Amino acid sequence: MRFLYPLGLLGLIGVPILIIIYIIKNKYTEQTVSSTYLWKLSEKFLKRKKRPPKIAGLLSLILQIVAVVAISFAIAHPVLIFPDAADEYCIIVDASGSMNIEQNGVTRFEIGRERAKNIIEDSTDGSVYTLIYASDDSTTVVCERAEEKSYALQVLNGLTSTYGAAELTDALELAQNYFLGNNAIRTYLVTDRKYSNHENVELINVSGDETNFAVLNVNAPKINEAGDGYTVTAQVVAYKETADLLVSLYVDDAAQPVSTETVPVFEDGETNVVFDLETGAFNSLKVVIENADALSSDNVCVLYNPKSENSYKTLLVSETPRFLKAVVETVSGAAVETMDAAQYAEAFANKSGDAVDGYGLYIFDSIHPGVLPDDGAVWLFNQTENVEGAEFSVKRQATLQEGVQLEMTKASSKLATQLTKNMSGKDLYVYKYMKYGIFGEFTTLYSYQGESLVFTGNNAYGNREVVFAFSLHDSNFSMLGDFVIFAKNLLDFSFPDVLEKVTYDCGERLQLNAPTACTAIKITAPDGTESYPASNVAANEFVLRQPGVYTVTLTVAGEEKEYHAFAGIPKEERKVSTLESSFNLQGEAGEGGLDGKYDDLIVIFILLGVVFLIDWVVYCYDKYQLR
Repeated sequence: MRFLYPLGLLGLIGVPILIIIYIIKNKYTEQTVSSTYLWKLSEKFLKRKKRPPKIAGLLSLILQIVAVVAISFAIAHPVLIFPDAADEYCIIVDASGSMNIEQNGVTRFEIGRERAKNIIEDSTDGSVYTLIYASDDSTTVVCERAEEKSYALQVLNGLTSTYGAAELTDALELAQNYFLGNNAIRTYLVTDRKYSNHENVELINVSGDETNFAVLNVNAPKINEAGDGYTVTAQVVAYKETADLLVSLYVDDAAQPVSTETVPVFEDGETNVVFDLETGAFNSLKVVIENADALSSDNVCVLYNPKSENSYKTLLVSETPRFLKAVVETVSGAAVETMDAAQYAEAFANKSGDAVDGYGLYIFDSIHPGVLPDDGAVWLFNQTENVEGAEFSVKRQATLQEGVQLEMTKASSKLATQLTKNMSGKDLYVYKYMKYGIFGEFTTLYSYQGESLVFTGNNAYGNREVVFAFSLHDSNFSMLGDFVIFAKNLLDFSFPDVLEKVTYDCGERLQLNAPTACTAIKITAPDGTESYPASNVAANEFVLRQPGVYTVTLTVAGEEKEYHAFAGIPKEERKVSTLESSFNLQGEAGEGGLDGKYDDLIVIFILLGVVFLIDWVVYCYDKYQLR
C-alpha cells in the first residue's frame, strides 16, 4: 500500500488528543443531601437518563479513535499496489468515410468507439492510455499516456467520424514508436478494413455485410454547339448486392425529377445511366439513387454549371455596340445590356432601378462615364477626358500621318503571361490614339515607342480595369485573330473564376479566388455551419469536411453573389469491405506490465468518518441530557 497524499496522516495526532480528553473529562460523583424524598420521588423519571456504564464510554472512545484514523487515511488516499497487473494501451481509431456506414441505425464508427470504451473500462486501474485518431485531414495523438480512465474516455467520446479518406500509414508509424518504447504495450486498431496480417496489433473490425449504392460522378456534355440539349451521364455502383436501382435526375432546384430510370446493377459493378436533357442551359443537375441503403450520403451527386455560376451581367455603353456585344456574349456567355451615351447619362443622373448598378463588367466604348462605377470591372476605350477613379490622366491626342505598329509586351510576369497567352502579338496597327499619364499600378500589354496604349490593373475602387488608348475603329485590332483570344483573356481576368472547380471529394481543399473588391466571404456547409474566411486574401483555401452542397457567398460593393460546390465521399470510402495486406508492428512483443492499483478503499474510510460524526453527536446529546 502507498499513500498519494502522505501529509494526510498528520490527522493521527487526533488520537492522543481524544485519549487525553477521555481521561480529563468530568466524572459523576455521589454526594449526600439533607433530604432524599424529592430525589427518590424523581428517580422514576430519571431512570432513562442514567449515566451509561464505563464500558459504553470506552467503546465510544475506541470508535472515535478508529474514525480519526480512518479520516486521516482517507485524506492520505491509500492505494493498494499490484505489481505488473496493469498495462499500457495504444488504441488507433480509424475515422475515414466508410466508418459512417450504418448497421441497424448505428454507424461503424460508433460501434468501434463503444468497443474501444469497453477496453478502457475493463482495464486495471494503473494502466495508461494513448489514443491515435486517423482522420481525413491528418493523423494525431489526441491522448498520450493518460493515467486516468475518465480522461481517456472523455477524449474518446469527443471523437467523430469524417467523410474523407484516412491514411493509416502515419498511424502505423506512431504506433511503432510507442511499441519500440515499450514492447509490452497492447495495441488495438479500430477499423472496418480487413487485414490479412496484423502482427503485434489486435484488430477490432467493425465491418459487416451491409448493402450500399453510390453515384460516382455526373457529366453533362452538350449534344451540339447550339446548346439546345445535354446528354447527362451518371455512373452508379452497387456493393455486396445485385439490384435494380431507381435513379432520378433533378434540374436546378426542382422538387420533382425530370426523368427517372430503372437500371440493373451487378454486385460490385459500375453502370452508366444516361438521361437526355432538352434545355438550353442549367444551373445545376442532381442525380439521386432512390433506393435505401446503409450509407445515404453517397446516393446523391450534384453537378453545377461553372459557366452559369461565374457569369456576370455586362453593361456596354457605346454608340456602335454590335461588334463588342457579340464578342463578349460569344466568348464569355455573359448577358450583355447596351446603352448609348444619352441613356447612360439619364440613368446615371436619375439612379433609377439597377440602371447603373449591379453589373459585373462596364464597357465604355469612346464614351466618357464621368465617374467610374464602383461595383464591377471596367473596360475603357479611347477616353478623351479624365475619368474620376480611373488612376490615369488624359494628356492629349497623338496626331499620326499613318498607322503605327504596336508592340506586345514581352514581360514574364504572371499577369502579362496570362493576358497574352496564345497570342501572336503581330500586325496590330493604330491610326490614332490618346496619350495618358499613368499614376496607378498597371501592367502594359501593348505599347508604342515606350508609351502604354493598352494597360491593365486596379482602379481607385479596387476593381479590375482595362484601358485602350484608342478606339477599335481607329485600329485593325478587331480584324485580327488575336482580338478574340485577347478578349477571352481579358474576360477571364475581369471575371476570374471564384471557384476553380465545382466538384470535390470530402477532405479536399476548396480553392477560392476572391475578387479584389470583395469585402466579405461566407461559406455555408451542408449542415448549415457558417465560416468566414478573410476577404483580403486573393486565394483562400477551405477544407470540405461534409458531403453535400457548400454555398460560397461573396459581398462585392454591397452586393451578394452565391457560388456552389459539391463534395462527395471519396470512391474508395464507399466500399462496404476493403482488404488490406498488413498492419504490423516490427519487433518481438515483450512481457511485464505496469503496477496496478486499487484506490476504492477511500470509500471505506469515508464511511468510518461518518461513524465518528454519528458517535460524536450521540456523545454530545448524552452529555446534554445529563446536565
